[in-house]
Amino acid sequence: METNSHTILSLHFSFLLLLLLTMLLLSEEAAVAKSSLCNDSIAKCNEELELLMESEISKRFLQEKKYITPGALKPDQPVCNSGARGQAYSKSGGCLPPSSNPYDRGCSEYYRCRSGS
Repeated sequence: METNSHTILSLHFSFLLLLLLTMLLLSEEAAVAKSSLCNDSIAKCNEELELLMESEISKRFLQEKKYITPGALKPDQPVCNSGARGQAYSKSGGCLPPSSNPYDRGCSEYYRCRSGS
């Protein structure tokens, strides 16, 4: 009697294992077939993932707010410090950093220049 129940139990286990493997293979084939049939945009191919992607993109846009300066948000005002209306920002001096190597044409005593130079 014990071998009979043991045989039945092993047959049930084998059947369940075979059923599980079959379902796993069919689900993989369905996923591959679904991805290979779509020749449209990403949004149309992955409609179920579109909402998740939208939230991730929104988070990225919100994280980029540190690059917007307060001067850029005020209309009709130049972004740089002392720029007048209608002038290029480079003329105002507020946008350009100070030059690191200012032009100097001084004369050293080595070249025997005049004392006034």
